[in-house]
Amino acid sequence: MAVSPGNEPWLVRVRRTDGVVRGAGLALDARHVLTCAHVVSKGGESRSSSSEPSGEVLVDLLGQPGSRTVSARVVPGCWWPPTPDERDDIALLELAEPMSQGPFAPLRRTVTVDRRVFMYGFPATVVHGVRVEAKLKGRSGAGWERIQMVSAATELRVSRGFSGTAVVDAQTGHVVGMVVSTYEVDDREGDVVGGADQGSGLSWMIPVETILNRLPWLRDRVPGESSVDPSFRSSDGTLANPRVLRQIANFFGRLSPDNVLVIINQHHDSDIAEAVRQAAVLSSRELRSSVDSDHLSDAPPIGSIDLAVDATDRSTAEVSQRIADWADGADAATTPPEGDRAVESTPRSMIINNIDEATDPETLLSDVVLPLVDQASTRDLRMLLTFRGESIRLRTTLLARRVASLQASEEAARRAYRRAAAMVADVPRLQPMATELRIQLTKLRAAAATTDSAVLANLLASTERATDRALAEAESVRREIVAREDLWSELRGRLGAYRAMAVQHGFAEDPALGTSYRGGHDLLMAAPCDLATAEAAVREYTEAVSYRVGGQRGGGGS
Repeated sequence: MAVSPGNEPWLVRVRRTDGVVRGAGLALDARHVLTCAHVVSKGGESRSSSSEPSGEVLVDLLGQPGSRTVSARVVPGCWWPPTPDERDDIALLELAEPMSQGPFAPLRRTVTVDRRVFMYGFPATVVHGVRVEAKLKGRSGAGWERIQMVSAATELRVSRGFSGTAVVDAQTGHVVGMVVSTYEVDDREGDVVGGADQGSGLSWMIPVETILNRLPWLRDRVPGESSVDPSFRSSDGTLANPRVLRQIANFFGRLSPDNVLVIINQHHDSDIAEAVRQAAVLSSRELRSSVDSDHLSDAPPIGSIDLAVDATDRSTAEVSQRIADWADGADAATTPPEGDRAVESTPRSMIINNIDEATDPETLLSDVVLPLVDQASTRDLRMLLTFRGESIRLRTTLLARRVASLQASEEAARRAYRRAAAMVADVPRLQPMATELRIQLTKLRAAAATTDSAVLANLLASTERATDRALAEAESVRREIVAREDLWSELRGRLGAYRAMAVQHGFAEDPALGTSYRGGHDLLMAAPCDLATAEAAVREYTEAVSYRVGGQRGGGGS
């Protein structure tokens, strides 16, 4: 439900009984308001007492007709003060009198990267509140339970007085989290608005998934599904295979360079299948328990798996829709299916489980899995693909697509090398592997009719791993080459900008500056350019110009 910013009907302001504004909150229903624990605590400390406050606070129902004020208390058992490592900081208030009407905060799970959001808070200098915009920049904080937000340097920013307010997705109008903290330069007191210096522009929110972990009764009120399909949460008590669980944790923790990991589950009750299920649950902010978080060193980091989909007995359209619903941050009832939506907005990390148990595995592979795999190395995605059986034919098709991607990646790296080597020295050169792996793939296909299935499966697995390594290496080399090109271009631009500054301030004929400029220019134009030497020369020139210009502005210098 889209709303006019600042007119959200669920918006409330939280005050102490003496009238001092402590922060904001959001109405979840007629009797309950969500806010931060430090907003409710007696002194508003960032590290509140672990004991639940027994006193009242005042809640101004700003989004309701008449904007009346109601007293409220913390609901027993619904107090999670901020921990020393800055987790939690959630409180649920119960109003002494019910609100007259809704609608209430439309909580939604959503993508937590590159979404534009807005918040309405109550800094001390603006009694009636102010609207701030920001962008979600991904997981942050202890245990990755929070999401970092960044406001543009030219815009108003989150400051004290925003704690507890709703973070609203600018595109959908859904509430995707709650503001919990902001970074203030030099830990300055007070709120600064109106275009003045407001610090770093960094702030943090507690996402809806973490809120649902603390308030599970709210799940029935949040449309859409958890990021983890229900089948991952069922277990018969089988212990997870520790080696596989560690492998998955390293994969999604980005401790390994691979972009695609293939695992054979064997059967539903296997310890490998349990490791996959457990990894999905342990990575979820919504489902992972605090005990699991602190005592399972091999668990994937919280939030490291964006989506876990079970393909068992599902059609290709259903799997595609599931991915698209997550990416859109909306529930299936309001999101029309489109053929390529799952490919256009892909989770950065996901599990597609039991591909060979889908209703049409080959179509699922060709229409959904392979297009996603094609993006894996260039977008640095992490995709865990599991099969119940060896699925030689399906995996060979997948491998063929990956070898083709490798060939394209190697060609891109070669083009980048030819372009950069003409300008820059010491450009890394890729050792190609695509031809060798294509020959190995041909041998695998030829051996399929005669080779023992167990032997063939081992050969296929080793070729998959070799392809993973080659793809990671090709993309790494290409990125390093591009980075060296970009540095060369940036140095040229920086040198030119400081040359223009020197001319503007009357130093066009300065002998020392002229000599320094020509030194940097000649080093950059030498083919191939030694970037380290050129960077040092450009730095020397820019520092000299800054010193001269600064001295001039200061009236003569020392």
